[in-house]
Amino acid sequence: MDIELRLLRSFVQMHEAGSISRAADRMACTQAAMSMRLKMLETELGAALFLRGPQGLEPTPRGAELYAKALGVLGAYDEMLSATRTRPARDRVRLGMPDDYALGWLPRALDRVGLERVELEISCDLSAHLMAAVQRSELDLALVTLAARPAQAIATLEVPLHWVRRHGATVDGRLAAYPEGCVFRRAMIAALEAEGAGWTVAVQSGSHAGIFAAVRAGVAVTSVAAGTAPPDLEEVASDAGLPALPRVPVYLVTTPHLRPAARRMAEGLQAVLSEMAV
Repeated sequence: MDIELRLLRSFVQMHEAGSISRAADRMACTQAAMSMRLKMLETELGAALFLRGPQGLEPTPRGAELYAKALGVLGAYDEMLSATRTRPARDRVRLGMPDDYALGWLPRALDRVGLERVELEISCDLSAHLMAAVQRSELDLALVTLAARPAQAIATLEVPLHWVRRHGATVDGRLAAYPEGCVFRRAMIAALEAEGAGWTVAVQSGSHAGIFAAVRAGVAVTSVAAGTAPPDLEEVASDAGLPALPRVPVYLVTTPHLRPAARRMAEGLQAVLSEMAV
């Protein structure tokens, strides 16, 4: 049994208006046509859908049940039409970067690029994981900091590395760091050892939240690319017990063939990084 959507729409109008004549006005058809549609629908279903009472049409139990289901069917159909007919085509961009880069740089890049007709999917993870995702073509582009320049890099920029601590905190070489292999971790340790200062990795975490929870508690310091520290923490280039850190490379890596929207995003990120590298 196939029920025409026109019959369901007419039925819904009759149910809500409580009158065949008012429903006919809403559907821009004659009262006779609306009555015929009701008859056709009741014939298809083999049951009466309304009783005629002093207040107008009163739905039968079968009519009340059909009304609830008809709303769902018509809503899904209208949503499908809206998505396929009226919504402009959207280009999808799959972008990856560590949490601190996303918080510090991504808003500026989005201001430059805009997101009209673009569906942006953002993945925040460790640089090594993001690099692997680009190699598997699971991401279109990513910002990563690695020990060596990857073959997929289309731009390399060096940015200053700064210490981040709770205001007024003295932590005596206690570090909050990402796991072994992180360029920032190695830079902090190398700088402290070059000064003959002691150090210990007091907190290790693979997440931005874990690292900065320790810093906010005042039990450790960490490092970030300049300009990406959370606003409630103190970012310093150097201080007593905190030697100057080196500049670190940030690589913009991409898949071989970028769509136009992904290319615009890459250009916006390059512009922001160029400003930070000055």
